[in-house]
Amino acid sequence: MGKKKRRKKNKRQPAFKKRENPNWPLTALAVAGMVLTAYLVLTSWLGQTPLYCDEGSSCDIVQQSRWGSFLILPTAFWGFLTYAILAYIGFRVRNPGLHWKMAWTVALAGLGYSVYLNTISLLVIEAMCAYCLASLSIMAVIFGVVLFQRPGRLPHFKFGTWVGKTIVIVMVFVGGMHLHYSGVFDPMAGPEDPYLRGLAEHLTKEKAVFYGASW
Repeated sequence: MGKKKRRKKNKRQPAFKKRENPNWPLTALAVAGMVLTAYLVLTSWLGQTPLYCDEGSSCDIVQQSRWGSFLILPTAFWGFLTYAILAYIGFRVRNPGLHWKMAWTVALAGLGYSVYLNTISLLVIEAMCAYCLASLSIMAVIFGVVLFQRPGRLPHFKFGTWVGKTIVIVMVFVGGMHLHYSGVFDPMAGPEDPYLRGLAEHLTKEKAVFYGASW
């Protein structure tokens, strides 16, 4: 009787073997995203403009906006970090359940943030960046791959509940980022004062020089 019960229990909760090989589709796509974002970060740190992103172009306007950086670092740096985490998951994490849950969460967060940034570019900045759209495309494909690779049966796992929880987490994350860029958490990251901006532009056109002294 004891053996029969054990066999039934094993049928209900199948044991998943560790992945023998890396998740090459996920890893390859993540590396592509790393190359793209690394290029943007390096050009930013070197004070150069990316290819086809001349000064005054739509791409440059987006890159120079307040959404182009976060915590002093270029937004592309955080994209690079996201892709690097996905590459690590794809190459190193071999437990099927943990692998998929981690990949789903990171990919969903990356996709949500990328959609937010591109929506802001279109509706608020009124300019689109080809590099941002390329990154959005890569992240969307990664998310599609992860969704397609969902394991058939995971012990004690409810897909609907998991999706609901992670979507709420991502919405809170994106909402928090929007509040940051709105100046709620950091006034310096919020919208510019139109008067001060106009004054600065006027002084620049007039080539005004400030002379001062302190004792």
